[in-house]
Amino acid sequence: MAIIHFREDDITTCLRRTMEVSELYEMYVRGDGRATRRSVDDLLWLCEQHLQKKISIQYVSIPEDGTSIKAGFLALADGAYLIGLVEGMTDEDERFVLCKELFHVMFDHEGIRNIDLATHLAEYASLFQTPDCEGEPQCSVAWENLAEIAAMEFLFPYDQRLAHVNGGTTLDFGRLATRYGIPRYYVEIACSPGNMQFLGRVIDRIRKSMAA
Repeated sequence: MAIIHFREDDITTCLRRTMEVSELYEMYVRGDGRATRRSVDDLLWLCEQHLQKKISIQYVSIPEDGTSIKAGFLALADGAYLIGLVEGMTDEDERFVLCKELFHVMFDHEGIRNIDLATHLAEYASLFQTPDCEGEPQCSVAWENLAEIAAMEFLFPYDQRLAHVNGGTTLDFGRLATRYGIPRYYVEIACSPGNMQFLGRVIDRIRKSMAA
């Protein structure tokens, strides 16, 4: 598995923006905040209505089990965005990758784009298919992973993960995946001790800066 290096400013920006979007979601969508599962359809609505993003979604007829790339987005010349989803995904996979692509849209600016799509995909795939590979990927590749972190933080926030981790029982990853509507693979990664410790430090620092 590749080791991806993030700039400190990038991971902070990613998590701060995700926290802001989550607050908007609770304000405009749920209100009471009591439901467990957040709606990606409502996140799309939030992006369009309150963040003023024009987004179209299209399904691509490539067998899902024939590629490791399940989704992508394009920033169009008129300022709109097109998100492409591979047909045939499970509900959990589709929720997660659509959420990830919506955060790509929210994060988007010229500095993190890679117009050479073929090179971007080749680099991204090579980093995750080469065992024990360590590299410094281009900015667009790093933001591919940051968008995954943002999707997880939105769908299964750190505080809720922490409550489960500190609950005194063995984590049932399958049950958590079903409860939050997320692929089990990502739940296991997000709840791992290393990720929890690292993200906890960053989130705590962000909260302190916001309260100052």
